[in-house]
Amino acid sequence: MYVKVENLKEGDILLDDVIGKSPVPLMEKETTLTNWHIKILEAFLVNEVAIVEGQLSEVVVKTETSEEKKSNKITPIPSQRTDFFQHYLQSVEEHKKEFQKWQAGGGVDIVKIREMILPLLDKAIDNPDVFWKILNYVEKGNYISHHSISTGLLSGMIAMQLDYEKGMVVQSALAGTLADCGMARINPRILLKETSLTAGERKEVDNHPFLSYKMVKDIKLLKQEAKLAVFQHHERLDGSGYVNGVKAEKLLLISRIVALADVFHAMTAERPYRDRQLIFKVLEMFRQDFFGQFDLSAVKALTNLFTKLPSGTTVQLSDGQIATILFMKQQHPTRPLLQLQKDDTILDLEKRRDLYIEKIL
Repeated sequence: MYVKVENLKEGDILLDDVIGKSPVPLMEKETTLTNWHIKILEAFLVNEVAIVEGQLSEVVVKTETSEEKKSNKITPIPSQRTDFFQHYLQSVEEHKKEFQKWQAGGGVDIVKIREMILPLLDKAIDNPDVFWKILNYVEKGNYISHHSISTGLLSGMIAMQLDYEKGMVVQSALAGTLADCGMARINPRILLKETSLTAGERKEVDNHPFLSYKMVKDIKLLKQEAKLAVFQHHERLDGSGYVNGVKAEKLLLISRIVALADVFHAMTAERPYRDRQLIFKVLEMFRQDFFGQFDLSAVKALTNLFTKLPSGTTVQLSDGQIATILFMKQQHPTRPLLQLQKDDTILDLEKRRDLYIEKIL
């Protein structure tokens, strides 16, 4: 039977899909409604829905406790989270030691690089929400090591989202981790500089992909595709990148993945001479401001890593307001429907382009 939305109660069960403005159902049939679902229906101006007859009066509703609502989040249990971040910080320190060896003229020990990144990647696969937290750990004075480990993790996760076979997921992670190893051959004074670089300093830094490639080209455990990704990680599909300004047809997908991961982390982490930008804002920039420069399939995979947030997740907005996610939109994943905690107002970020999700609480 059809029931007006204002007459729905918790425990009612949908008889049919609820269709919104997108081709994807707003809610699927057989969904057992909660107050969250009813608020979503009201926010999307749905007048009435079909429910299983008798549900309005016969279903005994079990009210969620605050602890049960918290359990709906994708946050891993504390021990898993703690283990991951301890391991992450350890990998950053290990990378720092290797980087110092490279600065002294040493070569890349690929076995150590694998030991840094692959066990960490395995843990990240089980807990993809950790990427929201990693950015809070970056130290400006140790940026390169944080950036290298994070770029390796992101590259591996993007490759996995794109259904790469395991071997290429590993190679993507290794290429991302080693993309900036050539920075060890740059004057340390430039690396530690906290103000904008001069034209001459920028030219020296822009040569680091070539220096990185020289350091990895003879490593047998690194496939040729990964070596090329190290060399090409600052190239762009439209030919606007460097070192050679090559275009799409000459860029392997693994090169496109590492390029995206590299820029994403650089924009969303604190750097010596640049403040971080908001994750969701940067994801939108890849689709809009940088359109044509990055591979769209890789951008979609990266977006999926950060937008798998269930209803009930508490977030902080760019203006400081605290809100709860009501509904994540498949067509606009960075613009969910929210409920402000201060007064229960429904807020549609698709209509409030001046606001972004800043962090998960």
